[in-house]
Amino acid sequence: MHAPQRTRRVDAELYVDVLQFYARQMPLLEERRLEEFLETMTEDGSIEHVPNGWRIEGRSALLTEMRARRGDPDRPLVGEVSARQARADDVAYYDGIVYRYWFDRMRIEPESDDLLRVSYQAMVSMTDVSGKVSFEPTTTVEDVLVRRDGEWYTRSRRVTHDSPHWADKIHNPS
Repeated sequence: MHAPQRTRRVDAELYVDVLQFYARQMPLLEERRLEEFLETMTEDGSIEHVPNGWRIEGRSALLTEMRARRGDPDRPLVGEVSARQARADDVAYYDGIVYRYWFDRMRIEPESDDLLRVSYQAMVSMTDVSGKVSFEPTTTVEDVLVRRDGEWYTRSRRVTHDSPHWADKIHNPS
């Protein structure tokens, strides 16, 4: 039997500060306020999806990808398509969908006063216009946060999906 992983304790003020960072950051993505969302990342920030996914670096490249995929909740569903196929067909994966991010079991590992490694469990719910809800495969997320001028920014986000075939799952199937 393995010993439980020990995490260095952080004080309540830092923990709440990090929670409030995510409470500001993630609604920007859910509301598709992409430029504002990307302002919560460093200029060279990256988002990586593993296994069998992709890594995108830099605000400009991330904005291009997000504009192409995030879609519009007021447009009709693009149809039954996977994330991988949406990228191949260059269609908006989340047209006709309201999506929400849900985080739990957050661990904060300070490397210095201005650098944190944050890991948490996450899932994404998707609701279509009829009210039907579906979920993306669950994930573990590892973020590197840096503090500049008193504000936190995401330098990197690594999303590890619990299913190796996550990118081939059809979202909101009929």
